[in-house]
Amino acid sequence: MTQNRTSYKICLVTVTLSDGGAERCAANLSHFFVNQGFDVHHLVFAGKIEYDYSGEVMHLAKYSSSTSGFVNRIQRFLHLKKYLKDHNFDFVIDFRDKHFFWQEFIIHNYLYKNHIQTIHSNKLDSYIPKSKFLANLLYKNSKQLIAVSKGIEEKIKTEYNFKNIHQIYNPIDFKKIKEIKSENIDFEGDFIVAAGSMNKNIKQFDHLIECYSKSNLPDKNIKLIILGDGKLKQDWINLTDRIGQKENIIFKGNVENPFTYYSKALFTVLTSKYEGLPMVLIESLACETPIVAYNCETGPSEIINHLQNGLLVENQNKEAMIATMNTLCEDKNLYLHCKSNCKTSISKFEVENIGNQWLSLFKQLKNER
Repeated sequence: MTQNRTSYKICLVTVTLSDGGAERCAANLSHFFVNQGFDVHHLVFAGKIEYDYSGEVMHLAKYSSSTSGFVNRIQRFLHLKKYLKDHNFDFVIDFRDKHFFWQEFIIHNYLYKNHIQTIHSNKLDSYIPKSKFLANLLYKNSKQLIAVSKGIEEKIKTEYNFKNIHQIYNPIDFKKIKEIKSENIDFEGDFIVAAGSMNKNIKQFDHLIECYSKSNLPDKNIKLIILGDGKLKQDWINLTDRIGQKENIIFKGNVENPFTYYSKALFTVLTSKYEGLPMVLIESLACETPIVAYNCETGPSEIINHLQNGLLVENQNKEAMIATMNTLCEDKNLYLHCKSNCKTSISKFEVENIGNQWLSLFKQLKNER
């Protein structure tokens, strides 16, 4: 454990504590911060709590009532205001995306103190208004914006005039993954795996299903297992039925321990429209499982060293994705080479390394007060 002489009181703000890379990042950081002796609180706005975390939780959903939507929001707002005032956090780290400007403006500038905002997506308008005037208005009192990839950091610098930008990767806990990755799963045979939320089509599972069905993998009896849930799930199930792949493509939904699937898969596939820093790739490599991924604008190229721990595919090129899946399946020497490099290739994401960068940031911000 890193020695740290200052004990901070930290609030980690998420929509849920499940079903997302930003949420898993918050959960992983909470373990590190608690090990430093910090007083850690999770402020959860809605949804499930499924990830393993450390610290205390305040779930705003428990203050919901059967009253009208407006009255309900006012009640939750007042509870949030009291909670933040009573605790007087040293730092409030917000992992949420931002879709309601005036709501977030009030929270940022009238409730938060010592606010740090993390940016987890290349789609910047999920976090920052397109208008530079509104962007500056929203984040005028924020202490720091944290980009989770170098690509996101450069994009923010190019499109906005923020000065308080810093880049810190999402962390991963190798020790925890090692403990749980060997648990049994209810599947026997060879398979590849993909994972992600199905509430929006950001992960483009339709691309994946189409590419898999046209690859050589079904003929080799290599199945495709998809982890995740959401409102589009039935659409993807219907698609597999229409193209005659119902027996080969298996939907497992949200699973408690995805690492068991990553560790037993031949490789992991990512066909996203856009990303920030896709945790599924880092987690797969931590399980010593190679990657095939679209080289979308930010994220994959900072994780995958082409032909060393996986293969990058020309962005959104389905034919190239099909060929690359076939290559990693059929070229055994390349496959074993990539597999041998997986874990060592991502040491920079280890939670101790990332946690120490956060400690340095806290110290810097504290000194600037």
